[in-house]
Amino acid sequence: MVLTLVLLAIGALLFLTIAYNIFQQHKQQQEIDRRAVIARQKVIIEEAEDILLNVNRLSYSKTLVMLLQNRLLDALRTIQNTTPNVPAINQRIEDVKNQIKYVNEHYKGEDSHFRSPDSDRQAIQMLQTTKKLRAIVRMEHNKGKIDPQSFSVEDRRLELMLLKINLANLLQKAMDARIQRQMGTAKQLLTKGINALSVIHDKDAYLIASEEEMKSTLRDINDQLERESQKEREEIKEKQDDLDVLFQPKKKW
Repeated sequence: MVLTLVLLAIGALLFLTIAYNIFQQHKQQQEIDRRAVIARQKVIIEEAEDILLNVNRLSYSKTLVMLLQNRLLDALRTIQNTTPNVPAINQRIEDVKNQIKYVNEHYKGEDSHFRSPDSDRQAIQMLQTTKKLRAIVRMEHNKGKIDPQSFSVEDRRLELMLLKINLANLLQKAMDARIQRQMGTAKQLLTKGINALSVIHDKDAYLIASEEEMKSTLRDINDQLERESQKEREEIKEKQDDLDVLFQPKKKW
């Protein structure tokens, strides 16, 4: 009888030990999962905030700004659900809600807000930002957060945004090449830009102006090269005339 009770006690102790270990492992896994969720949401928040910082240089439509703000809000709410009763998170949520309200009532995105990059490095940063934003738009569309028509419009706007950045950088390189008297390079760059725009049928004011500037610059370069060539031909002819006079047969008197 005593041996049976001892064995039962040992079995109960083993069961409790195993159950406790399982419970601890479950708690640890929950904590790991919670931290992973928070880490993912923090990446989403930081990415959205970084993209929004470029609103004054890149041309964001109201739809895009609202999409980014709502993405921020969703990420913050996920963190709030994972870690409730954190005053800082609650305040951030209220701040984002107020920003969404302000954007909805006052924001007007215009293509004229686009500012050309000042350097290759800035152009690369702008390209990276636009590509990230385009990927976000596609993800949100897959989640049903943006309707197909709006998605099509915004995806096309971002596609043209990439073109604007590349053209602005190309035009700057062409201007630099012209200053350095690398006319062949300048003409090649300008022709490349003009050809790229020739197949775009939904150009906005910025792209139309860029196309005109490139065509005008290319005409100026061609005129400049023609003038220089004409001057060179005249100088050669003048030297030839001088030689003809010098070596012409002398007249006998």
